[in-house]
Amino acid sequence: MKLQHLRFFAAVVENGGVGKAAERLGISQPAVSAGIKALEGELGERLFERTGARRGVRLTARASDFHREAVEILKKCDLARAQFRKKDVQPAKLRIGLLSTIASRQATSFAQAVAERDPALRLELREASPIRLAEWLRSGRIDGAWTVVDAAGRNARKLWSEPYVVLASPNHRLSRVRSTLSLADLEGENLIMRGCCEGPRGTLWPSSLRMRVLARAERDELALRLVAEGLGIAIAPRSLATEGVTALRVSDLHATRSIGFKWRGEFDDDRLNVALRALLSVE
Repeated sequence: MKLQHLRFFAAVVENGGVGKAAERLGISQPAVSAGIKALEGELGERLFERTGARRGVRLTARASDFHREAVEILKKCDLARAQFRKKDVQPAKLRIGLLSTIASRQATSFAQAVAERDPALRLELREASPIRLAEWLRSGRIDGAWTVVDAAGRNARKLWSEPYVVLASPNHRLSRVRSTLSLADLEGENLIMRGCCEGPRGTLWPSSLRMRVLARAERDELALRLVAEGLGIAIAPRSLATEGVTALRVSDLHATRSIGFKWRGEFDDDRLNVALRALLSVE
């Protein structure tokens, strides 16, 4: 049984005759008549009764039930064809490069803010150094980078600046000093070196300051854990201070870092606005 013949049959029923069905289908009347004849031949009985001089037709009693089944078959075929041809709609992506020294609580807040603003947006975060993020942005591997931004530009926006501070355990002797610290107060301290520090080597404190390097931690998480346990101090951006770690201001430590967002020129406005609004909500 051919689907084409079923379509001819349904069209004749819906339009009340072979001529109107042919016009509706955009084919010749003889083609429709031949299709109906072939269908009747396969079924072994007539489907229509003639009703008058204008060649009107009427379904036979048994053909009424067959018509309902034929319509259901055609609907299922049309649905299957439409689903097969329908292109998969890929969710919009927001590929953001994340400076590896952004505090984890800030990164989490950003991800939550994006989900709240656009639940259908698929967020992809990738951590890296400022140099690697810049490379990914140029090559198109990411849409935007949450990274170091010294000045605003056409495709860059400065979000905030923060000072470098001394991070120490609340029980550390430096944490008990009531007055503001100076770099001289750090003399002889155990130092936890941050391998991912954004500041160029030798720019955060003078070479004359003698501190004993206890550990060189590539991960800030490890560095902060060592600090929290009282094993040493770290010099880091203030936002990295976590629970169990105290941020201490040093009067003659003038280093700061500026954090912002950079994006590709073809970054569309909708996703860019979602990213910027989410970043501005981060504390």
